[in-house]
Amino acid sequence: MEEFFSKKQTYPQFVRFVIPSIITMVFLSFYTTIDGFFVSRFVNSNALAAINIVIPITCVFFGISVMLANGSGALVGIKLGEKNEDEANSFFSFVTLVLFVISIILTILFLVFLKPILIMLGSTEKLLPYTMTYGFVTVLMIIPMMFKLYFEYYARVDGNPKLSLLMSTVGLGLNLVFDYIFIAVFKLGILGAGLGTFSSIAISALIGLVYFISDKSHLKFTKPKIDFKQLLYSCYNGSSEMFTEFSTGITTLLFNKSILVFHGENGVAAMSIITYMYYFFIAFYFGITVGISPVISFNLGAKNFDKIKESLKYSFISLGISSVLIFLISMFGGKYIILGFTSDVDVYNIACFGIKLFSFCFLLISINIFMSGYFTAIGNGTISAIISVLHTLIFICIAIITLPRFLGVAGIWLSTPVAEFLTVFFSMAFYFKIGRKILKPTKE
Repeated sequence: MEEFFSKKQTYPQFVRFVIPSIITMVFLSFYTTIDGFFVSRFVNSNALAAINIVIPITCVFFGISVMLANGSGALVGIKLGEKNEDEANSFFSFVTLVLFVISIILTILFLVFLKPILIMLGSTEKLLPYTMTYGFVTVLMIIPMMFKLYFEYYARVDGNPKLSLLMSTVGLGLNLVFDYIFIAVFKLGILGAGLGTFSSIAISALIGLVYFISDKSHLKFTKPKIDFKQLLYSCYNGSSEMFTEFSTGITTLLFNKSILVFHGENGVAAMSIITYMYYFFIAFYFGITVGISPVISFNLGAKNFDKIKESLKYSFISLGISSVLIFLISMFGGKYIILGFTSDVDVYNIACFGIKLFSFCFLLISINIFMSGYFTAIGNGTISAIISVLHTLIFICIAIITLPRFLGVAGIWLSTPVAEFLTVFFSMAFYFKIGRKILKPTKE
């Protein structure tokens, strides 16, 4: 593992190293997108809108899972870099147990309060039959999904990003097959979308579990040592990732309610399509970030600062290139992607207008995503959380509430670009004033 994380790389080698993580994150972004594609084609636009209504629920358990995975994973990575494997295994086992307990509690709570939660999230009477069906299966998916995310991240900490890629590839492939069978063949509608996703994610999570109980992993399940101090620190350190997911749920709710005012259910359907494109494109940025984070944590523990500098240099180059390419694809090719999701002329026109304005966020969001992940990797959860909250909650909520009053529906689509623009000043200030302090010369 030490040679895997510490050896010098050329830029092409770096790209090959992070590609599995990028593909993993892209595939993860596809789960809801695949459901949306099939229901838009084989059910109707109301089913498509219903999936977007349910998204905030998934953000809750996504957020908790990535908080524990990223926050504890950074600590475990540092311990592995310090060659303290026993403590790393013990803490990994403890966090796994905590995740299991939390997932059970969340499942029970959402099952009991599902209907009022969906109404609060903006489900109209017209959409409620769809949201209840999809929401019910989504809640049953909490345990396997939380462990899928958790094991995918820890596979990278364990020095095996290919396993993470395998889990995502198998999950995505099965999701496509199951969705087609349940929706197109068996005509189960939105229930089929939920069942297809549930089945594929459960199998993907099982692959991760089998790996970590086998002899192939470096990290092992051992007798967990209860350490609430480190657990709380992990939650604090990974809080930015949780805030990102929670904020996504809040902003999705605000976006849905705002677009309903201007365009009704068709507006929510159009927003769903833009949201799918958004998740797909930012998955490239998240892939680079989560791919390189274990390397930064490990080498921070090993005090190999030259390797951290190399990783940062290559990451910045990759983020710059991908940001420009994604912006161009979204701006000029977005209408063709939208066409793949809907044949409804009204939905298509709403989404095409929106993507022209929304696309500008892709030029800057990569910096904010990476900086938040970087500060988590070096154990500075405070700065990471500040960056995350600024661009995923505070600035965007202010923008959604205020801009439509002056710009109409255009203000909704410009809310995300404005939020990312404002946040990038904070991200770069934190990096130059605080983030670079760990980059000590090797001779020190």
